[in-house]
Amino acid sequence: MERWRARRQFTWSAGGKNIKDLLSFVMARVGVDYSVQSSSTTMTSHYPAFTIHPGEAAAVAVKRLFAMVPDVITFSLSGFASINPLASDPSTYSYGTDHVILEARYAEMSPDFNQVQVFGTGVFSEDFEWTDMPLIYNLLRQVHDLNLDTEQKADDRVARELRHQIMGQGRGRIAVPVNAGQETYDVIDITDQGAGLSGAKRRVMGIRTDYNVGGPLPRYLHTLSLGGV
Repeated sequence: MERWRARRQFTWSAGGKNIKDLLSFVMARVGVDYSVQSSSTTMTSHYPAFTIHPGEAAAVAVKRLFAMVPDVITFSLSGFASINPLASDPSTYSYGTDHVILEARYAEMSPDFNQVQVFGTGVFSEDFEWTDMPLIYNLLRQVHDLNLDTEQKADDRVARELRHQIMGQGRGRIAVPVNAGQETYDVIDITDQGAGLSGAKRRVMGIRTDYNVGGPLPRYLHTLSLGGV
């Protein structure tokens, strides 16, 4: 998606295609499969005015589209897929009990922003994430989107920005024996008595697989990057 560049301008007026259809268009141009594993209502109900500029990379266009929805992009067996991660998602797997944790580093990183202001067409919305405010004061993010023409759309965009921030806030990493069924954005729970964690929920934001030939026996290793739920 970084290598594909638009040879000409592509433009859709408001009401032409929803976010899902626009993503399908871009993915088809790149030549990869795109599927929907779970979807927000915004993915199919929002029909924005949208332009892909000449020379713009597909990756940039896709990032701009996903900025409009709470959904995220991940890998599937055949290409890319989108899912709608919810704060209420249950844990799908446990580490630290039957599945041993070999190494761990836990963290509570400060957010990139904790105040969001959204400016639309004649509408404005604002909200705060108060948890870290006493420690780091306010870190402002402003969003300008003329496709937002109602207060509800602006409120939803503010909620999405804060939601993505919570998920992306670094919570450390764990190294474990390979789990072939682990996928990005899965919710897991961690029990680690040394760190005072018991059934602590985290979201898998990245997966690295290593094959180590050193030591008495070769072994595969998963390093899972952790984020907020």
